[in-house]
Amino acid sequence: LSLKFGDIGNLKGLVIRFLLTTSYYQLSVQNWFSLHRLQLLYNQSIQATFNATRIYAPASYSYHCEHVSSLQRYDALLIPSSANDLSKLWEVTFIDFQVMSWN
Repeated sequence: LSLKFGDIGNLKGLVIRFLLTTSYYQLSVQNWFSLHRLQLLYNQSIQATFNATRIYAPASYSYHCEHVSSLQRYDALLIPSSANDLSKLWEVTFIDFQVMSWN
């Protein structure tokens, strides 16, 4: 899932990319979806990548959280993927975040 914002200030072509996967779990007898990664792109390249933790739900439902954030005060569900990329320079917070899978 990609959200394209175009140009915002000095950010040329800002895109927020959500990388989702679906898995079937025998124990629950249903498909579940997970948000695995969030990428921030601008100026035609990936600038920051965050691994997502604890963001999953049955595929027939939606996931909702008051804050999905990289900040510790919001329980940091988005973790910089590498000490070597630019994600440490970003603070990302989604308020009233909700996502659902389309099967």
